[in-house]
Parts: sequence; C-alpha cells; structure tokens
Amino acid sequence: MKRKMHENTLPPAYEGVERQLMALFYCGAYITNADIVKIGRTMGLDLPLKDRMVLLKRLMLHAHENNMKPQMMQGFIGLLQSRMKIYQDLAQNYPDAAPLIQEWIQKAHSTILLLQREMRSNPYE
Repeated sequence: MKRKMHENTLPPAYEGVERQLMALFYCGAYITNADIVKIGRTMGLDLPLKDRMVLLKRLMLHAHENNMKPQMMQGFIGLLQSRMKIYQDLAQNYPDAAPLIQEWIQKAHSTILLLQREMRSNPYE
C-alpha cells in the first residue's frame, strides 16, 4: 500500500535537487513554472500554472510515488541541455558577454551532473 506523503514534505533525496533547481545562482538557468508543467505532462501529470515551488514539489511527489524519478530527472536534464545550447549560441554571437555566459553554462552543466547522480541513487536514502 502506498503511503501518501504530506503535500509540503519531500523525501530527503529530493531536497538537494529542489534547492539546486529553484536557485538560479546554483542552477545556471531559470526554470519557469511553464517548464515544470511541461515536464509534468510528459510524466502524465496535469499541473495548473501556480507558484514554481508548489509545482516542483507536486512533480517530485508524483515522481516519488509513481517510481518515475528517472523520467523526471531526464526531463530537467533535457531542459538544461537545451538552455546550454542557447547559451552557447549567445556566447558565440556576443563575445563580450561570453565570460558571463560561460559561468551559466558551467552551472547548468554542474546541475546536469547532479541530476544524473541523483537519477542513479536510491530515493529512500
């Protein structure tokens, strides 16, 4: 029997990922509420456009309860990879801004590595 988790609590394995994805400073790309809704749709979850944090928690709970952590992580990885491609194009077209844009690319890449590591980890740890 599945135990329904409280709406505001996440398994410990998801907490670091949540902080990483929501903080532009760490993530390197701003993840919009529309991005989260789109990832939710790919997982069969229909989310209303609400606050980003609420949406992310609902998405993470859905992924946890339905053993869909790899699909969720892959959705965010794909999103970050597409943003990195945009950043690379911007850096090439605007060389004066390239040093700043390279920081965003590095942060997005680091977040992808975190998501890949978390995708392989046990969600109950």
